[in-house]
Amino acid sequence: MTSRKISHLLLPVGMILTAIVIMAGCASKKSIWGDTKKGLILSYRMPEDKTYKYQVTSDVDQAMEINTQKLEVTMKSFQEFSFSNMLPGPDPLSLKVTIDTMYLYIKSPMNEMIPEMKEVIGKRINMYLSSNGHESDLDGAKEIFYVLGPEKRNLGTEFQGFFPNLPDHPVKPGDTWTFNDTIMEESGNNWLGIYSSNNAKLEGYETVGGRECARIVIETTGTISGKGNTQGVDTETVGEFTGTDLVWFDYKEGILIKISSKGTAKSQTKTSGVRQMIIPGTREMTKTIVLTD
Repeated sequence: MTSRKISHLLLPVGMILTAIVIMAGCASKKSIWGDTKKGLILSYRMPEDKTYKYQVTSDVDQAMEINTQKLEVTMKSFQEFSFSNMLPGPDPLSLKVTIDTMYLYIKSPMNEMIPEMKEVIGKRINMYLSSNGHESDLDGAKEIFYVLGPEKRNLGTEFQGFFPNLPDHPVKPGDTWTFNDTIMEESGNNWLGIYSSNNAKLEGYETVGGRECARIVIETTGTISGKGNTQGVDTETVGEFTGTDLVWFDYKEGILIKISSKGTAKSQTKTSGVRQMIIPGTREMTKTIVLTD
């Protein structure tokens, strides 16, 4: 609620009317997010005059076995993205996204890689975000590339599923909702599909950094499938994964505050042609998204 400076010259009746207006304004704002006891209306609402910066860190430990030889690969990444709402209107939000920082480190038994990101940092894309968390119009992200080994990778997957899906109805602590997600990653001649089923639950409320937040837990199960060709070798991958997200959401302002995620994936990659093999693998993953500004 916007604060108002009231002159001491106002008549008492003016003060009474002002109080009525203020109370009405507060009641109106309260109706936007519902009531913590009767049911919260969780929705994304980003004011036009604000920019929200998120810091993203992730760690992946992958173990594979090739012809009885065990290989371990470690990946670490650090990113910062700024989101700002460009147009008025509640749904969908029209977001401008700036890639402020991007860093990736990969260590394998063969070598260590830190891809050059100077062509990525500072780039901007536009996207849409619905009030309950569906991202769309991400074509701009697919046009931003960096080089990873012999291939070019785009940023198309960075913003798929970035914002957790929210319920389309009021919820109280203990209430649940479900949603499905699909994330498609393409790189050169390779593609990988990640298909998830998600069960979300409003656990309760928690104050984080002075913000009143809904605390949500999301349990995820899913499958992985993909095909590709690397250095002339055809590959086909299948697998499954499980994961848990802990989400803190500022229900009054309508913004994501923090996500803490962890998950495990198991897969098999089959190669065909001259080098026929079946390569089992496991991944242990952690990821954190935090609002910093």
